[in-house]
Amino acid sequence: MNQVDAARRWKDALASWAIPERILAQAPEDPWALPVALFENRQPEITLSHRRALDALAAGDVVLDVGAGRCAMSLPLRPPARRIVAVDSSEAMLENSPADLTILGLWPDVAARAGRATVVVCGHVLYNVADLTPFVKALNTAATRRVVIEITRSHPRNRPLERALWKRVWNLERPDGPGLEDAVAVIREAGIEPSVERWETKQRGGFSNLKELVSWMRRTVCLDPAREDEVRAVVLDYVTEADGVWRLSSEPRALATLWWDVRA
Repeated sequence: MNQVDAARRWKDALASWAIPERILAQAPEDPWALPVALFENRQPEITLSHRRALDALAAGDVVLDVGAGRCAMSLPLRPPARRIVAVDSSEAMLENSPADLTILGLWPDVAARAGRATVVVCGHVLYNVADLTPFVKALNTAATRRVVIEITRSHPRNRPLERALWKRVWNLERPDGPGLEDAVAVIREAGIEPSVERWETKQRGGFSNLKELVSWMRRTVCLDPAREDEVRAVVLDYVTEADGVWRLSSEPRALATLWWDVRA
């Protein structure tokens, strides 16, 4: 096994999630767009990923958050961090950001604009990155002390609800990879040896009403709004509601934190 093999396997596995053109052509809206509601953390907590970042931070340090969203990975690090720089490719995610500096664009294209930081954090972005090797190498170059990455242990679209919808609506079986081990293989073969820590937590984010969740699932499977009731019938078998928040599952999230200290 070599780096090219690991990187190609990762890229090919992500490519297998492509929606067939015959289905995509019928989509009235972008099926890959993620609602901002999923990134609103209604139960702030210091996670294992935060602790690994905090271990490397001192008062006055700078944190760079790549794929920042609503800065769930970086905001709990201030203090001791003095400054947060947030990079995201979505303008909507950066609106009203709590970061000190926001940079709109794709990583690593905007790496030079972002500059270097004591700790670089990256939460739930890797599965969106086909060319993972240069992405990770740029994270490593941007950090002066540590890189901390958080991902789900399996592909985030590999959910029972979504699989059930695709099967019912289009008779389409969805892939299940890549996963944590595939990401680690690419990172290692890029010359970086990460520490890998597995953990679980409660579901975060959610929707204030069921209709928003159903509409998102309907868009995900490329259906017209007229078929929303059909989607709702499937969704009700899987979703959960607690304290006025609707979520895709009540099962704990199976996560992993990958981190390493950069070489001087």
